[in-house]
Amino acid sequence: MRKFLLLALALFVVGSVRGGTEATAAATVRQDLINPFAKGSHEFQNVTGVFYFFDRGDNDGPSIDLAVESVRLGLMLSNPRGSGFLAGNWELLGEMFGGGIFQGPGSVEAGATLFIRYNFIQPRAWVIPYMQIGGGGVYTDISERESRGLVSLPVEFNLQGTGGLRVMINRRASLVLEAGYRHISNASIKLPNRGVDSVGGAVGFGFFF
Repeated sequence: MRKFLLLALALFVVGSVRGGTEATAAATVRQDLINPFAKGSHEFQNVTGVFYFFDRGDNDGPSIDLAVESVRLGLMLSNPRGSGFLAGNWELLGEMFGGGIFQGPGSVEAGATLFIRYNFIQPRAWVIPYMQIGGGGVYTDISERESRGLVSLPVEFNLQGTGGLRVMINRRASLVLEAGYRHISNASIKLPNRGVDSVGGAVGFGFFF
């Protein structure tokens, strides 16, 4: 009888541990399914926008206005954490963009950007704000002569700062609204290096997977 009770107790303990492990794993899976911002989740975004030349007062160059389309792939670097307005998580995104110049010299810009983004996440919120900064490279056929020194090289640096909103349609899909600042220059590799500054906005969609 004693041996039987010990065997039953051992089976109960093993079953409890196994069941607890399976329950924890199942809870983790369920959390990943309901929380697209969980660490390790991915996001795809496609946005289209217009950016207008911003004259700082010392550029002495023509306006260069751009219509641009961007495709991005993001990776959630952390789980949502914190409390209050600043609660959220960090995300890393890679972007490829291209567009036509509809005002000013040249006809095209194309490049790539690496962003670090902070998502402001509130429980049960269907609007998720974010802010991001990024840098990369850009190719353009704008010539130094036509731009009067705003652009001096065919390949230059691209810097961006953006604020945006995701409007969640469901657990996986969102509408995206953005406003931002773009800067193109060659970091004084070649002079003159006045640079091109522009401000504008974009709209598009996002999908979590």
